[in-house]
Amino acid sequence: MTDIFIKIAAAVALLAVLFSGEQYIEGRGYSRAQAECQAATNKLKADAAAVLASETAKTRSAEQALQDLKNTQELQDATHQKTVADLSSRLRNLAGAHGRLRDPHAAGCGPSGSCATGETSPAAGDSANDTTQTGGLLSADLSGLLQRLQLEADTINVAYASCRADAFAVRQAPDIEFRLPGM
Repeated sequence: MTDIFIKIAAAVALLAVLFSGEQYIEGRGYSRAQAECQAATNKLKADAAAVLASETAKTRSAEQALQDLKNTQELQDATHQKTVADLSSRLRNLAGAHGRLRDPHAAGCGPSGSCATGETSPAAGDSANDTTQTGGLLSADLSGLLQRLQLEADTINVAYASCRADAFAVRQAPDIEFRLPGM
């Protein structure tokens, strides 16, 4: 009977050694597979970091170019607005002390229809409070309307000039692709 116990104990010991050997081999295989997966993951991370850095640099470059364009456009807009303000000031100065514009084709402004800036026709009712249009002066309402319309037209022209270059640039850019998120 002791022979049977010895044979059973040897079989159990052999099975235990085989089981632990199998576990050791499986553990090494798992560790190797895990190391390969980790290496592949690290490579993907490095590739993704390189792509991210490249795209970030492109984005920063594009943002800087847009900022430069914006700054240039703002300088041009400021110049145009100053020109409009200067022309409006000149128009107000031409209106004279009465604040009214002079009709250059009015009778009494000479044969060519043009008067000098300070030249007035002698008229009895030519005063600031007179509402008649003597001496080639336009009415205060009409002068104000013309000055307001001139200012609005100049403001619209400045806005158009500001947007025109951008509109042409967008139309000429063949490499710009507009995509909505999720499409």
